[in-house]
Amino acid sequence: MNHRFVFLTSVLITASSPASSQERLYYHNLPYGSQANYNPISVILNGSYDIVQMENRSREIFALPYAAGTKNVFRNLASPFAMISEYGWGNFIRREVLPLSFNVESGQWWPNYELHLIGGGMTSVMMREWYEDHGFSSPMAWSIGTMAAYHMLNEIVENGSYAGNNVDPIADIYLFDIGGILLFGSESVSRFFSEELHLTDWSLQPSIALNNGTLQNNGQYFALKWKLPFSDSYSLFHYFGLRGLFGVSRRFEDGESVSIGAGVRAVSLKLLDPDFFLLTTVLKWEVGLFFDRNNSLLASLFIGGAYDNPVTLNIYPGLLKFNSFSPGIWALYSRQYGFTVGVVTVWAPGVAWTGK
Repeated sequence: MNHRFVFLTSVLITASSPASSQERLYYHNLPYGSQANYNPISVILNGSYDIVQMENRSREIFALPYAAGTKNVFRNLASPFAMISEYGWGNFIRREVLPLSFNVESGQWWPNYELHLIGGGMTSVMMREWYEDHGFSSPMAWSIGTMAAYHMLNEIVENGSYAGNNVDPIADIYLFDIGGILLFGSESVSRFFSEELHLTDWSLQPSIALNNGTLQNNGQYFALKWKLPFSDSYSLFHYFGLRGLFGVSRRFEDGESVSIGAGVRAVSLKLLDPDFFLLTTVLKWEVGLFFDRNNSLLASLFIGGAYDNPVTLNIYPGLLKFNSFSPGIWALYSRQYGFTVGVVTVWAPGVAWTGK
């Protein structure tokens, strides 16, 4: 492992991070919904293993080639300029950095901006607030450690057993992951996304299947709402991650909201260039329905054109109660794993049982 990279990255992030603040912009420790089971474990399982949602990637997380992935990711991160030069600076900038191409095969920059820059940047603040709220000393240091772990593990899992040149982690880590933390280190930026766009984490409820050890129902997702200037109740709505749904949200006087969005979901990966591990996504249509209270997600339903997982229902803690016990419950249908159900408490991971 490249220890110089780890050290320099930690120093850069520490130097750019704001001082802890008593005012919480993203994490409010609500006892219900997506906020109730938000914690470092859920962030790592949702963010680091995001790619296993793809139909052609294994969910057997205890059998993934971590050693090979780690070796190759750090090999590429250790010589970024040499790797980019071999790949081509024009290709790198056009496909990974700047929004100059809008076709699927050259649009690797899209998840870089949404997931790594905006989502990752917001997560760095929300994690710091979580550690503050739970009484950890040096919450910024804990947040940095969590962010480093989840970002690096994300790249390692995505790399898999591939050995060779790969510029994707160079763009992800050096430009967008660190850039997101720097960007959201600005209080004005964090406040804008929190107060004007109501950005929040609406990730899934990750669970380990007891009968086969697979990770089920995981995925890192974010939602934002921009209130329409002519209405106090309606907002434009965007739900993003490996799904990209756009629609409208209706807020009621009691703080509860119903949102609906339609768009696409990335269902599998297609290899475009084996020499540089250049991948693109295969997209299918999808519709999502959401119910939240004070921007903490209580329930979601996805229906779409994916072959493997066309229907997913998530009910978060606080919506269903059994005396004083209110777990998260989810169910999905998968052609690979059959009908799968899971139960989640406020500390992830949950437990699940697959039909196959």
